[in-house]
Amino acid sequence: MEYRIVELGNFKLAGVKMSSTNDKQQGMKDCEAFWNQFISANKQEVVAPLIDREPFGVIGASFYNVDPEDSKKFDYYIAAATTAETPEGLEEVEVPANTWAVFPCTGKTAGTTQLEIVTKWGPESEEYELLNTGYMTGEMSSNGPDMEVYSQGEDMEIWVPVRRK
Repeated sequence: MEYRIVELGNFKLAGVKMSSTNDKQQGMKDCEAFWNQFISANKQEVVAPLIDREPFGVIGASFYNVDPEDSKKFDYYIAAATTAETPEGLEEVEVPANTWAVFPCTGKTAGTTQLEIVTKWGPESEEYELLNTGYMTGEMSSNGPDMEVYSQGEDMEIWVPVRRK
């Protein structure tokens, strides 16, 4: 699998947020509906101009372990990595410093790429291990968000936090 490693200090995301659960794959349905709302409300017109730092693009970020009582709950942001002041009506969240494995893909191959990261690349990598676990059960243990970074057109990247073995 093609990937690159990126080291980033902590950074801010500014955008819109929703909360959901991985129970019975509800999160997948909720995220799709959230993106549809984001696009139909033209929120990209507010979020995209904020992009001024890496990762460059409109970002879908899943923050796990937001509820100590339920490891299946997560917060999902559609946001921009930015140093700018967060406009009124948007939320901000701090992303911790991490090492990231970055996988290029397209909108059409994103699902397959995500599955291969979790089922093949993560378990088979001799150099890195995924910091987030529990993908198959939905009961997440997390050390940073998983991110989808969308650029122009179909091109995108999947960013997952990792550490050297």
